Amino acid sequence: MGAIHAVRFTGFIGETYRRYPFPLRQEDFKQKLEGHKTQAIFREMIENYAVRTQIPFVADSAKREVSVGEYRFSPERFHELVNYVWVGGMPRYRDERRPEYVLDMKNSLQRSTHWLFEGLTL
Repeated sequence: MGAIHAVRFTGFIGETYRRYPFPLRQEDFKQKLEGHKTQAIFREMIENYAVRTQIPFVADSAKREVSVGEYRFSPERFHELVNYVWVGGMPRYRDERRPEYVLDMKNSLQRSTHWLFEGLTL
């Protein structure tokens, strides 16, 4: 939280803040539609703090359970994760406008006949 509060700039979030300072007012901290334009920069930055790995994703219809790595979710809780992405996470999207890839996600999920997305509302 040190970097988020502009008092200590360590780790990935600290490096992020040094390069792209957060707004002073928390209500001004929002996801931006053009965020994808800096993806290569962030990929390079995060390589100093993380190791690339594959995380298994399993949707088990018999158990009615979703596994993302070691974390397990009921379909309803997984829907909450999808909705978290839909709204832009903790800071939300600026002006409630979503990037194209999030709109594409919504359209794909709404067309899906997979059991996991039954009852999903975005």
